[in-house]
This record gives sequence, C-alpha cells and structure tokens, in this order.
Amino acid sequence: MDETWQWDDVRLFLAVGRAGGLAGAARLSGISPPTLGRRMAALETCLGRQLFVRQRDGYVLTAKGNEFLRLAEALELNALAIDRWRTSDAIGSVVKIAAGTWTSAFIARHMGDLVGEDEDIQIELVSGAGIADLLRREANLGLRNHRPEIPGLAGRKLTRVEFAIFGGLAYVEGRVEARDHRRFKACRWIAFSPPGPKTPSGAWIDEHLEHAPNLRCRSGQEVLEAALAGRGLCVLPCFIGDVQSGLVRASDIIQELGHDQWLVSHDQDRTQRHIRRVSDRLRSLAKEHRRLFLGQQARPL
Repeated sequence: MDETWQWDDVRLFLAVGRAGGLAGAARLSGISPPTLGRRMAALETCLGRQLFVRQRDGYVLTAKGNEFLRLAEALELNALAIDRWRTSDAIGSVVKIAAGTWTSAFIARHMGDLVGEDEDIQIELVSGAGIADLLRREANLGLRNHRPEIPGLAGRKLTRVEFAIFGGLAYVEGRVEARDHRRFKACRWIAFSPPGPKTPSGAWIDEHLEHAPNLRCRSGQEVLEAALAGRGLCVLPCFIGDVQSGLVRASDIIQELGHDQWLVSHDQDRTQRHIRRVSDRLRSLAKEHRRLFLGQQARPL
C-alpha cells in the first residue's frame, strides 16, 4: 500500500471496536459518527483488510478486525507508556483533567487556585463532548456527571450542579414571555449541539420547544456569544450563566437537568503527590463555590 496508517486512526478504530458502533465511539472520542465512518473506511483501505461488518445496529469486527484489535491494544499500551515516559522528566508534573465544556471553562477561570505561581505543576485540560478514558491513563482526573462503576476507578462526589434558562439582559427585559411558559413558542432559542451524542440540555430544548432552535452551536463559547448578542434564550449550568456579565436568568432551576458532579481517578494514581494535590484543590474549589453550582447566586432581573 502507498498510504501509511496513522496512530490517530488506530486510536479511533479502538473506540469503534470497543463501542460496537459509531454512536458509542462518538461519545468516547468526541468525533461525529460520519467522520468516524470515513476514517474507518480510509483505515481499511490503507491496511488492505476489512475490519468491520457494517450492520444497521452497529459495527461488528471481522476476524481480521479482531486480530487488529489485539495488535492495536498492544500499540495503545506502548503509546501510553511512551507518553508517561515523555512527561516523567519534564519540568514540573503534568496533571491531565478530563471534563466537559462548561466544567473545563470553570477550571480554566480558577486555574490560579489549582496551581500557585511558584508550584511545579502543569495542568492539561482534556475537554469536549468525549471524556478521556481514565483506565488507560488518557487523563489523571475526570469530572463526570455520574458515579464511576468500572472496577479500578475511584470516585468522590463534589457537588450538585443545577441548570436554568438564560438570555441577554436586554432580550429578557424586553420580553415578558421570556420569563414564563410562552417562551417555548414566542422566543428565539440557542442550542448547544457539539459533535457526537445530543447533550441533555439540547434534548431538553428539543422536547420543550414548539419550533426548532433558531441557532445550534458546536462550541460553548458560540452559545455565550450568541446569547450576549441578544439572539435568544439558552440553557446553561448556573455556575456559568450566573457569573456571565450581560446574561440574566429567565427561569427557575430546571429540575430535570440537575446532576451530581463526581471527581474520578484511577485507583493506582490517586495517591501520587501531584495528582492528590490537584484533586484536593478541586474539592476545595467545589466547596468554596457550592452556592454557585447549586444556582443560589442568581442576580435579580
């Protein structure tokens, strides 16, 4: 073959193979199902082997696909070992934190509380719809909306996270209907629609609206910019919306969207000094800002 296979395609093959299809792999990788399908077809062409039988309910590995899966898993372990070796002698200790879009934004805003200016710790945020696999050490710490159930992972509940409807101050002030049930028919809406599976807030909007959202955004920053520009209402976690200058809350807490936030780590890693230090500080941050996460710091309209 003239083409050379790439490690990134092998990594995506592992996601599809383990998930048994494109939808599950999208949740793992944060890459859309159509893109994953094209990448898998390109990998099969490159290798000259059929790796999957494509069925309506998923992707089933062929015999050659199962052989390649075993080779790819061995390659993955070596790649992770190389990555740990690469960072072991680097200046400072790298702590990778896997989190969703909004939680990553909160962590970035409070980075000074996690790492003092004179401390020898580096933080790498692994954000987006796809959350890194802690078992394979793609991240050291994870912030997730459910308790870990996989053996080998430890979890500790940090706080409850609540959601509400927000809009630009001028947009909400100028529309009485934005603050009651009429909003679902009479107002413009902005939906957060990142690559991969639909977000809970996106599903909630689709369920309640009497029309399609006027704008769908692939990134959280796009949602904020559109809302600040008065382009409509959106659903945000309170710890984002209530501190955003120019936005105002237009509803009570949305009970259906609230969830517990869990700090997850690998059993064998959580006692490492630098990981434990960052973990302790994440817990302190959650405690310090508990009222914000619970939606108890809304600004009056």
